[in-house]
Amino acid sequence: MMNEITPRELARLFDSTNQLLRLYYQKPKWPQIYPLLSNLAERYYLFYQAYPKSMQAQLSLYVPRYEYTTNLVVNQCVLISALCHSQHYDRTITEQMISCCLANYLCVQKQSNKLAAKQALDEQDKKHWQLRHQLAVKLLHSAGTMTSPIQHLLARLNKYKQALLSAPKIMIYDGATTLVALANIIAMNITYRTDEQHISLYKAVADIYLRTPNQFAQNSLKALIAHVGNYLPASNITLNDQVLTYLCSDENQRHILVDLNNPEKVRWHRVKATFNSHTKQRVCNDARLLYTVWFSDNLPSLIEPDSQQQRQQTYIDLISQLKVQKEYSFSALNKLLAPYPELVEQLRIAVKPYNKEQQIGKDLRHCLSMVGYNNAPAIIQRVIFDTLVAHITHPLASHFIKRLDNLVKITQALVRNTEQLQFEQITLSLYGYVMYLTAHHSTEISRKTLFEHTRNGHYSAPIATIFGVKNIDQYALKAYLNQLLADNPWTVHLLASEQQKKQTLGDNEKLWVAIKLVALYVFQPKTVFSSWQTQLIDETLVRLNWPSKTEFYAHLQSLAFTDHF
Repeated sequence: MMNEITPRELARLFDSTNQLLRLYYQKPKWPQIYPLLSNLAERYYLFYQAYPKSMQAQLSLYVPRYEYTTNLVVNQCVLISALCHSQHYDRTITEQMISCCLANYLCVQKQSNKLAAKQALDEQDKKHWQLRHQLAVKLLHSAGTMTSPIQHLLARLNKYKQALLSAPKIMIYDGATTLVALANIIAMNITYRTDEQHISLYKAVADIYLRTPNQFAQNSLKALIAHVGNYLPASNITLNDQVLTYLCSDENQRHILVDLNNPEKVRWHRVKATFNSHTKQRVCNDARLLYTVWFSDNLPSLIEPDSQQQRQQTYIDLISQLKVQKEYSFSALNKLLAPYPELVEQLRIAVKPYNKEQQIGKDLRHCLSMVGYNNAPAIIQRVIFDTLVAHITHPLASHFIKRLDNLVKITQALVRNTEQLQFEQITLSLYGYVMYLTAHHSTEISRKTLFEHTRNGHYSAPIATIFGVKNIDQYALKAYLNQLLADNPWTVHLLASEQQKKQTLGDNEKLWVAIKLVALYVFQPKTVFSSWQTQLIDETLVRLNWPSKTEFYAHLQSLAFTDHF
């Protein structure tokens, strides 16, 4: 854990980065590498959260007492922190990507410095450079720590860098690797070189934006520039024939500038003006600009509360307050939803399937009369969940939102012939499950389907495997879902379907297993089911009033799945 955030700690952060890159050449110290790397990732994250402008300033400043590669790695770590912050990614995801940036040049400091100085690499250096990511993984393993997420990021990195700048389009799918690749490309373009061939941050971002065919990368670059703003901290500007340094802008859009021409004194200015800034990275030995001015009382507090995270928690609390087994009066629901007019607007759209004319509800009272007060709590909860899911921040958000949508469609398809089952009430547990995965397994979520990797043959594979998560703490999941959906009986059945042996499952638990098996059929059509799985699907379809399996699968094919079929 980092000490109090101070200018000295900021200087130590970059000293520690330099120290990390030198450990490869000290074999007895290899076991120290992973602990130091993890600690550094945490410190970069915490520093960026507390003083983002001080970190962004490093993109303007090249510290000559460190070599080129250290400055490059610092730039890459700052950029990945900014990219993650601009998209509200959580701490676990951010620190994992910072760790990958730190590991990127872990074994090739000397070769990277030679390349920057345009010195030729000998055959040994070339081989070393080519194997740099495999060597980095080997080093991290020497600490005896599980490093597979970093290993996977590094293994894809070069391919992704090529794909981001390639035409024709090369398909890439992993958001985290895309962001690390972007940070690396930008850092290589902006880090100071003596031949002045480096470019400004804004030009580097614009160049990639125009070249890349990847939509996720383009959206990430736009978010980055919106977050940094029009002027890069620590860039020089010319105002009234005087060279000043831009630090930040206050809430009134006044620019805070400093005059550092006098080594004994810092002069502060606040101006409302438009000016040109010189944003190419430059050599800086002034410790005041590198470290101390960012902690001055002359700077406004620029840390804004995460309103998105606060709203998310408010919605989660609201879901917990609603009880699907309780029949509410209009006044009770009106009081509960009064602070959330945006949810009422979503509810007006959500009730369309409940009338033949597909009409939008006029207001809350009209919506409740359309769906019935018995069904209302579950439908309202689903509207809230849909809102939460739509605003999930994760590098693979678009993928698992589509996958969740498909699971909901599959559930609705299975029970469509059974009037006594309200599919919204069933699917609430799916939504809660996905919220748990994003909160507690964010770095494990992947595009893979790991359904076949179960604890053993006696248990049905958990839903987590459909989202690429192999192992899940069932006790923590149970506590989370019971807190969120305390009186929903389908939550109990879902948990039992994953925690009880197959031979002891009741009909409602088997429905959850059937949902997972049909999902597997949709996502991986070549899957061969066991005799027990086939029998369970057949029995479930009969129980849910489907005339035949053929008719059910024909209906499945008519659905607009946004995943494989």
